[in-house]
Amino acid sequence: MRTWACFLISALTILLLPPPAARADEAGLRATVELLAGPRMAGRGSGTPEGRAAADYLAQRLATAGLRPAFADSYQQEFLLRGQGWTGEDLTGKRGVNVAGILPGAGRLADRYVVVGAHHDHLGHLDASLAGTGSALPGSFYAGANDNASGVAVVLDLLDNLPPPQGPDRRALLVVFFGGEEVGLQGSGHFIREPAVPLSAIDAMINFDTVGQMQGRKLYVSGIGTTAAFPPLVRAANTAGLELSLAQGGWSGSDHMAFNTAEVPVLFIFGGPYPQYNTPEDTPETLDYGAMNLIVDYAGRLVQSVRALPGDLPWVMVARKLRPEMGAGANRDTWFGSLPDFTEEVEGYQLAGVFDGSPAQKAGLLKGDVLVRLGGQPVTDLASFTTALRAHAPGDLVEVTVLRRGRSLNFTVVLGNRKDRR
Repeated sequence: MRTWACFLISALTILLLPPPAARADEAGLRATVELLAGPRMAGRGSGTPEGRAAADYLAQRLATAGLRPAFADSYQQEFLLRGQGWTGEDLTGKRGVNVAGILPGAGRLADRYVVVGAHHDHLGHLDASLAGTGSALPGSFYAGANDNASGVAVVLDLLDNLPPPQGPDRRALLVVFFGGEEVGLQGSGHFIREPAVPLSAIDAMINFDTVGQMQGRKLYVSGIGTTAAFPPLVRAANTAGLELSLAQGGWSGSDHMAFNTAEVPVLFIFGGPYPQYNTPEDTPETLDYGAMNLIVDYAGRLVQSVRALPGDLPWVMVARKLRPEMGAGANRDTWFGSLPDFTEEVEGYQLAGVFDGSPAQKAGLLKGDVLVRLGGQPVTDLASFTTALRAHAPGDLVEVTVLRRGRSLNFTVVLGNRKDRR
């Protein structure tokens, strides 16, 4: 009981700590990272008291920044976890937490949204049995300073230092700190299934993950091909002389991927690979806070540009793999209407859900189905599903084979047009 009492006192102390003051320098970034990656939060493991303490702290920060709660009267959205944690612990029955707040828009774009996100969870203790005990000796937990206290700190700093609005019309900002990223994008997957605002009102998602180190001034920005408006905005925001490494697709493994599969244009901001990845040595002193400050400045201009952009932002499919004969003629408007399940490794394309009124739902497909064949083509993963789907046009009838509770079932799907999704 004494150990738990010590932990609860520590958690309450976190909530009473004042947030770093508004700033235009590196001190606030460092303070946020040191708190999130320090012993009080001890690795921020999914489903642990330390992970909950991080979520509570971030809710406090959003309230202090003046954002309104995204989930009715709450900043938090709980979801049931599945599978195993980093060290093999069973997550069944435990809960992860997404934390979100809304900065209102204005004018004709006020009812549209740009999601700005970063995951707050990490890998927890090296010994999962220490979770919640208050034991957090140096080296006994995965601190996760770069992955992803850095992304959280950049987003919080961005809120404190947003450039002036670009005109009277601007989209609302929906700021989301996702839980469960390290255990299979479970938080972002849940958010897509139960969004804080209608999914059809979200025009873009910008994700910050592992932005605490850069090689020189090289910053990776992927997803610029997911809507036609992104490339000029991404380049124009770079007034600080960053070396931008740009990629068209938005399939790299972080929370933006769930939005991309839901046909929302995405941008992924990433600082690049680093030697401390997924080790206890990913600690605050290894980060480059000057580089993070440059990213805040860049991101501020980029976010405000996306918020102010007039008109629609149509999603564009950028496949990870296309057979050469499909390259120019792939049908990017073809719509199936499912959400991939990232929480289990299976041979095939497992469905985390199907959208209401979608071709998949109308055909009788269900959450949990594992699709193994589409239109005569084998499906082994998300990429091969995408390739097989884009070989067909809207209106085509295709036969699909799924595995459901060990049985092989065939369905005929009338493919739709993504333009009809809204």
